[in-house]
Parts: sequence; C-alpha cells; structure tokens
Amino acid sequence: MSLQQVLLVDDEPDIRALVSLILQRLGGFTVCAASSGQEALALLRDGYLPDIILLDVMMPGMDGVQTLAEMRAMPTIEKLAICFLTAKIQPADIAQWRALGVDEVLTKPFIPAKLVDQVRSCWENVKRDRP
Repeated sequence: MSLQQVLLVDDEPDIRALVSLILQRLGGFTVCAASSGQEALALLRDGYLPDIILLDVMMPGMDGVQTLAEMRAMPTIEKLAICFLTAKIQPADIAQWRALGVDEVLTKPFIPAKLVDQVRSCWENVKRDRP
C-alpha cells in the first residue's frame, strides 16, 4: 500500500490551494480539501477514507483540536495518520496534541519540497508503528 489519498482541512482558501498544488504536483497525491472540521467529519462519515489527514489547528467554529478528538473517536480512522499543519507552535501545545492523538506537527510557512517529504514520513512512521 502506498500513500495516495490526502484529506486537507484548512479554513484558508489560499492555503488549501497551495498545499493541494504542492502535494499533487510534487508528491503525486490525490488531495481532497475541506474548509472546516465539520466538512471534513462529514466526508469521513460519508465513507471517504484517506491515507493521511492534514489538519489546521486554528479554524473558526470547530478548531483542529476538536476536530482531531472527533476523528480519533471514529473507528474507521483510528489507525490513520493525522498531522497538524499550523503556524502556532509551542512545546506545551505539541505535547498536549500528541496526547490527544496527533501524529506529527508540520509548520507553516513550509518549504514545498520538504512538505511532501514530511507528509510521506509521517505516513510511513504511522504505518510502521500502527500496522
């Protein structure tokens, strides 16, 4: 099995467009983009099953932490890799997020070529640790 399907959740249209473009062109991935936690959860409940989820932390309404908690409660995705993609990073936050079930924290702004490698690395680590 290889990494193919990415669910990207971010409220900023420019970030969704840029990250989608990078992952599609440089990584060869298929990207499904959602503009909110609610939209992402609806996609998952309707049967969409990505290989990895990239989730913004700071979103209006339902933030990334709330979305992560609901995602981790879904049996169909409990083994999926979920990475936060955020500009706000504090060591205490990272420890708390890991305790809640996030696998990796990727930073904004990002370097396009490195983003693909980081996404692939997160997915590979989860596949190795959660067979």
